[in-house]
Amino acid sequence: MLTLSPAMTYGFLLILIRTSGMLVSAPLLSHRGIPAWTRVGFAVFFALVLTPLQEERLPAAPANLGVVAGAVLSEALFGLALGLAMQLVFAGLQMGSHLLGLQMGFGLGSVYDPVTGAQFGALDQFYAILAALVFFTVNGHHLVIQALAETLRAVPPGTFNPLMLQSGAIAGLVAGLFITAVRVALPVLAALFLTDVGMGFVARTVPQMNILVVGLPIKIGVGLIVLIAALPATTALMQTVVNGPLTGSSQRLLGAG
Repeated sequence: MLTLSPAMTYGFLLILIRTSGMLVSAPLLSHRGIPAWTRVGFAVFFALVLTPLQEERLPAAPANLGVVAGAVLSEALFGLALGLAMQLVFAGLQMGSHLLGLQMGFGLGSVYDPVTGAQFGALDQFYAILAALVFFTVNGHHLVIQALAETLRAVPPGTFNPLMLQSGAIAGLVAGLFITAVRVALPVLAALFLTDVGMGFVARTVPQMNILVVGLPIKIGVGLIVLIAALPATTALMQTVVNGPLTGSSQRLLGAG
């Protein structure tokens, strides 16, 4: 039977702060389209579920208010860092789509998205929706909760020290962002490069042709054809990225992966 003790209450507070910090910065779950009260409800629900599972690891309730404030601050920082590490996975996908949009000529068509507060082009929206579908198809929301539970086992509530974060792991996550972007954009970029080479030969052999006017629709058409053809491989890549770096980000940050 679960008994409400000072240690249990204190542990619930720390887990709630860590969960809230993660939900503020985690991929998709931090979307502005999700109402704030819904995220608060998720944080409370996750804390209620995880607190009894960590009963043996919960620290004793301190009598000093300064210790409580320090523990709350450290848990908030850790939750934000965990969510941002997961967010880097989706940042890589967004960077790849933005690179494709610029190369295909959609850069001038960017519009302001009031939901995310950023500028998005046509391909950015497409890849964002595709990444969201893949995320929920592979139960990415379950993986986020699993990563949170793993951090509670690796770093019990109230014991986090910012110096525990591995600088090499952070650099690896950032490098993975660029690798993911290149892998997403590579098929279309290769086709567009060959298209530019071909149009360069045409410009040299037929100088009367305005290659800038003719080349833009050709690049868009070639890019869309290759994008559609590479869509199965892109979806498989997204599934691998979500199942791999998303679940392992917490272990690498703590030097356990």
